[in-house]
Amino acid sequence: MALGGCLTENPAYDGVTGSTSELVPASTAEPGTSTSTSTSTTTTTDTSTSTSTGPVTTGVLDGEDTSTGTTIALTTGDTSTTGGAPSTAELHHYDPANCVEPLWCYGAGNIWNGLDGEIRGAECFDAPVPPPYRVRRIDYTLVSVSGQARVRFQIRSADLQQVLYTSESLGLPVSSGSLQISEPQQPVIETGRFCVGFVGGDAKSTIGFGADPSSLPSPQQSYFGSDACDEAGLRDVNLFTPEVDPHGAWCLGAEIAAL
Repeated sequence: MALGGCLTENPAYDGVTGSTSELVPASTAEPGTSTSTSTSTTTTTDTSTSTSTGPVTTGVLDGEDTSTGTTIALTTGDTSTTGGAPSTAELHHYDPANCVEPLWCYGAGNIWNGLDGEIRGAECFDAPVPPPYRVRRIDYTLVSVSGQARVRFQIRSADLQQVLYTSESLGLPVSSGSLQISEPQQPVIETGRFCVGFVGGDAKSTIGFGADPSSLPSPQQSYFGSDACDEAGLRDVNLFTPEVDPHGAWCLGAEIAAL
């Protein structure tokens, strides 16, 4: 069941209907003859305050095209209501400056030659906010697309088995941005770990979210799958042989808040 949200581009960075198939646990199959890419990240929780700035281009919701704006700064909230733990946190494993190449399947030895096919990804986080907490926003960096690729964002359980939130099918601008989840639809997480995921592209398009190769992801943190690479479901990026390129964490993040 698709749920709505407000998608906004992040101005600090510089579209065919996406599949709705589910993310599934990592398979053991090897990539096909095409080459897939992956990314790595470094987890950070800053103590600065978040900010908002001017207008930016939104993603396209099935025929709509509007504009709003927000700028992301990684933050932790006050600790007054959670016994010393932060009440809010913005989580990521990447440096936006390093999100310059796409994690997708590509051909002819050219990383910018994305091969059409559905692509899936997930990035998992340990939350500094004690459960239960809500996921209020999904952050991302989209590096490249082919065709009229569309994408659905998801919030999933730590084992990837449960879909806790699914966005509308979105056409995204190539940029960094945020999906603001409306309050009634914000998923409540009852455990200390959760994952941000997506499914995008189809037989005539594909989508390349960024990955940060500056540091290797921890085991069971970053997952990748793609029909173009004959890689069913999702598999830990650390388990690919030969290694995916770039090898690193997805440029995906989230804002969470205590109930």
